[in-house]
Amino acid sequence: MSTTRETLLKVDGMSCSSCVRHIDSALRGIEGVVDVEVRLKERRVLVRHGEEAPSQQLVEALHNAGYEATAA
Repeated sequence: MSTTRETLLKVDGMSCSSCVRHIDSALRGIEGVVDVEVRLKERRVLVRHGEEAPSQQLVEALHNAGYEATAA
């Protein structure tokens, strides 16, 4: 059984509800992601995920979606 982890990401470049949906979709497409909470005003994303989805993979998925992200 996989342990669920939480990773908080700081995301630059998101500015609207369309960005929120795009980010949510990009992260939920990763195997092991359980939940995504996008905080538009804070420009942060909280991701709950298993060990099979390392933080770097989350950052890369957002980069591929057109956003700059770093683990906060």
